[in-house]
Amino acid sequence: MTEMPRDVDAQLVHHALAVPSRRRLMSLLREADGLLGVDDMAAATGLSVATVRHHLTALAGAGLVTATASAGPGRGRPRLRYAATRPGPREEGADTPFRELAQALAEAVGGGPGASREAGLDWGRRLAGSGPAAERVFAAAARMGFAPRDGAGPDPGTRRVLLDGCPYRELARSRPEVVCAVHQGVLDGLLESSGTTVRLLPFIGPDLCAADLHPA
Repeated sequence: MTEMPRDVDAQLVHHALAVPSRRRLMSLLREADGLLGVDDMAAATGLSVATVRHHLTALAGAGLVTATASAGPGRGRPRLRYAATRPGPREEGADTPFRELAQALAEAVGGGPGASREAGLDWGRRLAGSGPAAERVFAAAARMGFAPRDGAGPDPGTRRVLLDGCPYRELARSRPEVVCAVHQGVLDGLLESSGTTVRLLPFIGPDLCAADLHPA
């Protein structure tokens, strides 16, 4: 795999990864042993060839994938085959401030859940962007190291986002009143301007949390 360009705009990465289908394509490319063609990815994901091409254009524009031309059978233009770039400094370090913040709060903050939520709120505001509420949560959760996916909400008016594999789970299990409060603050900050309220549900499974979104 090739190195991610150093001048990639983190905002482009944020928006590119906000779409669930693009995250599926990124997972497919990262797990592949070699280059993948558009037809390969369409067959593996159930997306149309045109949709895959559209998403790959966005991912390439964000510096997340690279294309290599390879000759196909017979005459005609070379076919493009794709690979995921290795995470560069921006992507590798994207969750570092959150890890450091969670660690520092768990060890040093004495102000309780209220102070922890306020600390998370500021980080959430910085990540908020301007997209739909659920896309904001998906994008921010992915950048923080979770594996977000859709889940069944408790009622038709609630959008549930499942948060697999919390990268802070050891800290969260020992100090949930601090770490989970930080994450509630991050969610609140993300959606502050959207009119959507959100409730974090910690550890609804062994390594699974959820966020319930309630439109205004």
